[in-house]
Amino acid sequence: MIRLGDLANYCIIALSVGLVLSIGRALLIPLVIAMLLWFIVKQIRFSLDHVKIFRKLIPVWAKYLVSFTVVVGVLNFIIIIVYSNFRNLLDTYQKYEANIIALINIINERFDINLTEHLEVYLQKFDMASMVLAVVNLSTLLLSNLTMVIVYAVFLFLEEPAFQSKLKRLFPQPETFENAYNTIKKIEFSVSRYLGVKTLISFTTGLLSYIVLEIFSVDFPVFWAFLIFVLNYIPAIGSIIATLFPVAFSLLQFGDLFPGIFVLLSIGTIQFFIGNFLDPKIMGDNINLSPLVIILSLAFWGTIWGVIGAILSVPITVVIVIILSKFPNTRPIAIMLSGRGDIG
Repeated sequence: MIRLGDLANYCIIALSVGLVLSIGRALLIPLVIAMLLWFIVKQIRFSLDHVKIFRKLIPVWAKYLVSFTVVVGVLNFIIIIVYSNFRNLLDTYQKYEANIIALINIINERFDINLTEHLEVYLQKFDMASMVLAVVNLSTLLLSNLTMVIVYAVFLFLEEPAFQSKLKRLFPQPETFENAYNTIKKIEFSVSRYLGVKTLISFTTGLLSYIVLEIFSVDFPVFWAFLIFVLNYIPAIGSIIATLFPVAFSLLQFGDLFPGIFVLLSIGTIQFFIGNFLDPKIMGDNINLSPLVIILSLAFWGTIWGVIGAILSVPITVVIVIILSKFPNTRPIAIMLSGRGDIG
């Protein structure tokens, strides 16, 4: 049982950690992303070890180099495609801005309301150019942080060979070292499985959504499909937001309600079946978290770290639960945070 005094101490510690995470977000977010990049490269290197010729003939540093090159190449390809689509969107935004008025007129006629009067104040304040500029500034900020991410990742790779020897010195007792080492391995296994399954599900959703957007001739389908792919990493609300973006854009593009309704029904159906049938079947018991904890972690990490925090909320919480489960004093907390109460 958790005593009242211990609970108060845990609350104070949690608030202190939350304050540090919020204040140090500019430093910590690139570090966490670098750790994720390091982790992905490491998993690819492990996959190369399954190929006999790679395992025997190629040294470890070369396999890391190949893995890192693959990851950077994929990221570079995605950035080029998305940036190209986004630039095209910037060049044609005035056409979509004009369709807002046409769409409002259609709504007024079909539903016999005066939407223009209610939205006049908001339309005067609406400036798509400013909104686009804000997105550009956000993209610039992300690119500037990319340098820090790469630097952190390089030093993580340099640190890895000496990590196990440091761990042995930190835990000189064999039993304690084995416990710490197994905890790290459990974290790697849980996070890698979650990321692998979630990436597969998000990619499938993005690909099917791309096909739908192509069928309905929605402009920039690659950009919207990539946005759907990324937002599906956000639990609970990510799929809803991911659906609304291309639907809203189709309304602006065509200046009519029916294309938006068709896109909403099509992508919404994809999200519904994948989210309610495919996702639970494939994910299975990979995430041992309470649904309430998932929502709370989404709110917490989204508040202090924004979109990046929302995307990383589940794997971070999984790591926290695993660590808490290894200490007698915090094990009850891990049990409460888990989905089934079984923490191994």
